[in-house]
Amino acid sequence: MQQKSLSVFTVAFFTAILVFGQTEDLHDLLKGELKTQFEELSKKSTPAYFMSYRVADEHAFIAQGAFGSLTQLKKDEGRTLNVDVRVGSYEQDHSGGASNHQGMGGFGAMRLPLNDSPEAIRQAVWLAADLKYKTAMQAFLMRDKSEEQQKKDFTRAEPTQYLEKPKTYQISQETINEWSEAITGWSSIFKEHKDLVEGSVSVRFTWGTYYFLSTEGADIRQNQSNAEIQIAASIRSEDGNIIPLHKSYFAADLWNLPAYEEVATDIEEMTEKLLQLQNAPLAEPYAGPAIFSGGASGVFFHEIFGHRIEADRLTKNDDAQTFKDKIGKRILPKFLNVTCDPTLQSIEGEYLSGTYTYDDQGVKSQKVTLVENGILKDFLRSRKPLFTGEKSNGHARAQAGLTPMSRQSNLLVTSSNQVSDEKLRKALIKVCKKQKREFGLFIEQVAGGYTMTNRYTPNAFHINPTVVYKVYTDGRPDELVRGVDLIGTPLTMFSEIEATGTQRETFYGYCGAESGYVPVTATSPAIFVGKIETQKKPEVNIDSPILTEPN
Repeated sequence: MQQKSLSVFTVAFFTAILVFGQTEDLHDLLKGELKTQFEELSKKSTPAYFMSYRVADEHAFIAQGAFGSLTQLKKDEGRTLNVDVRVGSYEQDHSGGASNHQGMGGFGAMRLPLNDSPEAIRQAVWLAADLKYKTAMQAFLMRDKSEEQQKKDFTRAEPTQYLEKPKTYQISQETINEWSEAITGWSSIFKEHKDLVEGSVSVRFTWGTYYFLSTEGADIRQNQSNAEIQIAASIRSEDGNIIPLHKSYFAADLWNLPAYEEVATDIEEMTEKLLQLQNAPLAEPYAGPAIFSGGASGVFFHEIFGHRIEADRLTKNDDAQTFKDKIGKRILPKFLNVTCDPTLQSIEGEYLSGTYTYDDQGVKSQKVTLVENGILKDFLRSRKPLFTGEKSNGHARAQAGLTPMSRQSNLLVTSSNQVSDEKLRKALIKVCKKQKREFGLFIEQVAGGYTMTNRYTPNAFHINPTVVYKVYTDGRPDELVRGVDLIGTPLTMFSEIEATGTQRETFYGYCGAESGYVPVTATSPAIFVGKIETQKKPEVNIDSPILTEPN
């Protein structure tokens, strides 16, 4: 978000003091232990050829309120260590397969002491490394030696030194009071409407110093931070269904979040939209043309396209591998280009949350051209190669405590076939008339979605629209409808994209996959799709209260 008027946050923004130069003892301890442990493990009968430590030293300030009252207020901190040990050689490995996604306390993941006690840290690092070596050795000895499985499992990376000064933020009591006041003020707006069953606002500010050290010579220490405001509200319709709406704001830190008045205005608008949805008709299943707003289109591309070009997933035999053999072939309309760029910090003045300097395997982040003029050019790659000769392009990511794999960062969709919003609307109406349809759909807002990529379930996607309009061909005003779920299969849906708008919007979110939750963005113009399919949303009912509400 661009910086706005400071308003009620003036004091808060100046009392969240930035502090550089905290103790560097943790870095020195890790460096020494890595050297000592590798010297020992590389001499075993099944020798280690690679080791790395990844440490997330994280802090958080969290505040939440509902209907005018503060419900949560806390500070949090934690240190998480991930140890990777690989045995065999770069040419013959497969010792990393057993390490994937096991979580805290096993296979190389461990909580570290918050203080820099050398004895306590060495004990934790020793235990994590010992566990990881044992599982890596077992996996290597049990590996499948067939020709297919003899592909390289891990590629080399250039030795890198990148050492930022550790930094932290001192969240003062004055800051806490200011944000508490803001949250109670925002959430109290929901109290004015008795039919609301949820009306909450939360603020979360996380920051940390992230370490990556390896026996290849990687010595990385980088700082990251992210601040967000989350608004969630829901209302009960006349038939008992619960209708939710959400809105989020993201920034690099607390003082770049929007001003109080902007958020308050958005809450008022959200509440008004919920009141309209309360009486809106239920949508029937639909198959026909539609327009997606830029924000909705961002989710569309993230879910339907993005997860299918994450290369780690394509190495698995149980994955549908939709695009594995499509390099150099057309997979999208020729007017579309798609990149993923973790080096991009902002776009048109808006902060992007999927930004980082080095990925979680110690590889420099880089812009990746995925699709050019509709032709598939590349995949998002970690150090696990999809094809012989490939190297990582800096997209190995993971939540603290989990094993990195190739993931999205800042996805950007551009188009050479742009038309105004008015022309998109006219195109929608024209197609509907040609097909003798009474209306088409405009999908304005979505709350996320999911996609399935394995071979044992339908290779389909599911997106959750929250604000959808019928666009009538006879000139009647657009009609708000509710209860819409967007479903379909990727190849069919991609073939139906006919044009895009001119204005880009950015969707922000936390993407969940095998390596946990990571912050991502997807920026896209509006798109006109010749045919989509929707189904009725599952009913979520909460009985009306029996007791009289307290005064």
